[in-house]
Amino acid sequence: MKPNELFLLYEKEVAEFKLELIRKLSGDADLPGKIRAKRTSNSSMMEVVLKAAGKPLHVTEIIAAVEKEFGVTLDRDSLSSAITKQVRKGKRFVRIAPNTFGLKQT
Repeated sequence: MKPNELFLLYEKEVAEFKLELIRKLSGDADLPGKIRAKRTSNSSMMEVVLKAAGKPLHVTEIIAAVEKEFGVTLDRDSLSSAITKQVRKGKRFVRIAPNTFGLKQT
């Protein structure tokens, strides 16, 4: 890379960083600029997977399906903990068997 190209690349990155910082500090983070992808929560991904399966799944099956569908690797322990908390609150999920969960019927 030529020195001029390297300098221009550096200046461009600095300018983009400054612009993004100004947007964040001024509360205008939603102004046009970089397109932000909305983050999908682990619970929402699990819900999508369970709906698609149409039946209760074991935690290992849920993890595999989420990875295949969303390209995200979930931690088994935190996944079990999150689902268990939702089950206790009576939201979204039900426990069918040890480490096997389904969607709560509404």
